Amino acid sequence: MSVVPEARTAGVVPEARTAGAVPEARTADTADVDIAGGRLLDPAQGVDAMTTVSVRGGRIARIGDMPAPAADVQRIDAAGLLVTPGLVDLHTHLYPGVSHYGIEPDEHCLGRGVTTAVDAGSAGAQTFTGLLRYVIDRSRTGILAFLNIAVQGMITNLVGELEDIRWASPDQAIARAREHPDVIVGIKVRLGYQMVGDDPAPALRLARQASDALGLPLMVHVIDMRPGLAWLLPRLSRGDIVTHCFHGNDGGVLDDRGRVIAAALDARERGVLFDVGHGVGSFDYRVARAAVSQGFAPDTVSSDLHAHNVGGPVYDQATTLSKLLHVGMPLDEVIRASTSTPALAIRRQDGIGSMTVGASADLSILELRTGHWALPDAAGHTEVVERLLVPKVVIKAGRPDTIEAGP
Repeated sequence: MSVVPEARTAGVVPEARTAGAVPEARTADTADVDIAGGRLLDPAQGVDAMTTVSVRGGRIARIGDMPAPAADVQRIDAAGLLVTPGLVDLHTHLYPGVSHYGIEPDEHCLGRGVTTAVDAGSAGAQTFTGLLRYVIDRSRTGILAFLNIAVQGMITNLVGELEDIRWASPDQAIARAREHPDVIVGIKVRLGYQMVGDDPAPALRLARQASDALGLPLMVHVIDMRPGLAWLLPRLSRGDIVTHCFHGNDGGVLDDRGRVIAAALDARERGVLFDVGHGVGSFDYRVARAAVSQGFAPDTVSSDLHAHNVGGPVYDQATTLSKLLHVGMPLDEVIRASTSTPALAIRRQDGIGSMTVGASADLSILELRTGHWALPDAAGHTEVVERLLVPKVVIKAGRPDTIEAGP
């Protein structure tokens, strides 16, 4: 088996969608499978046990050893491997051919163990239909999206998308999100000075307007924001998401003494979520290690995978998870931050992020290797990690695929 990108709908856009449904891979190639001998780790269910997961007809049929598996059931030997709910990457960029950030989702997400990827604002209200028709509906990877408050989305690095605030249209964002509640899970705004100039307040206000009207979370890109994080956090609400939370630039989550700022502690207490969003310039080992050591681990671990970092320093979601293990997050919390917590953040916990009998069979099978690997962060530092998560098999809606060797 190998992961081969394939049209989910053979080029046909679905005539209708069910509100609240999660896009999932077509199930024509599902298999009846028993994943046996592995360590099942499902933090949402409080499960950490050596057991068997049985998949029948594209859904999880049983968790527990089968007394007598049928002869025609495929057996995956997961001895020595981790079996987790399908990984959820909360921050990716999956609009190739339109956004300069765009990458192919089946190659870089499903093909690296991620069953659900969330595009973080590559498309705005006027470009979203193309993302839906030519990427989401043609991918086996389950794809959801934060809609950019800028109507054009993130199409170029030549001009910041909100340097001219006229590109922001809450009305258009609200209308588009209401057309596609099954796919659009929130609003995205980038507040770095490169995108909005030195005053982020007008862009934040318009994004907040759309988010509040929809009752959906607001994801905020915070690196290079002027002023810094202490200005932003009191303006965020429960369920909003700060992405790039461990960047090493000015105005971040640490103060001059290396302590987590009071505004971040207060925001977490109020229910604001903190997301890694590794990216090409937004993850610093020093910041992450200091925050984790002070009990301020990220709520969600995402890659911010895109065309400018897929060859390094990010590579893939599993490598990002390995870096969080390296700075001190326990394994079960790393898995939680890439399964059930992002599912809750985008309000899809009933469909993804955990393994329950009857649910669509989305699973990731990972090897936790021990050794020595030199991995760069996004701040110019390289450290040697001693544990590396490597995806081996991915099962999307009941279809299993082995994964080719990664970076």
